[in-house]
Amino acid sequence: MVMIEAFLDTSVLIAKILRLSAEADALFNDSNIVRYTNEYAIKEVYRVLKARNLLEQDIAYDIEFIRETCIVLPNPTKNQMRKYKIRDHSDRPFVCSAAQHDLVLYIDDEKTYQDAKKYVKVKRINKD
Repeated sequence: MVMIEAFLDTSVLIAKILRLSAEADALFNDSNIVRYTNEYAIKEVYRVLKARNLLEQDIAYDIEFIRETCIVLPNPTKNQMRKYKIRDHSDRPFVCSAAQHDLVLYIDDEKTYQDAKKYVKVKRINKD
């Protein structure tokens, strides 16, 4: 069986943690997928969960889940991100990390999906 190396952006991680998407669940249940993310995504997950008024201990549990189920890459530098022309600048760290490590980028944003296709293989979840 071929292993898929997937970079998961914040929206996919949140969809899994909050049980918003069967597609996100499937990414975590498939033993043929090696999951990656970066520190930037983890910080965004923290901010999103904090804004939803989750308890600190629950947020810590969710962050630990991500760290245990994903390989967490360091953030790309600003200089490394400059070459990626993505309209939503907050998504540049994801596109850059996926491109640098030759990973399939999983996202749920249509605009970034269109922009990222120029640089990496990308799959969009929750298309409806």
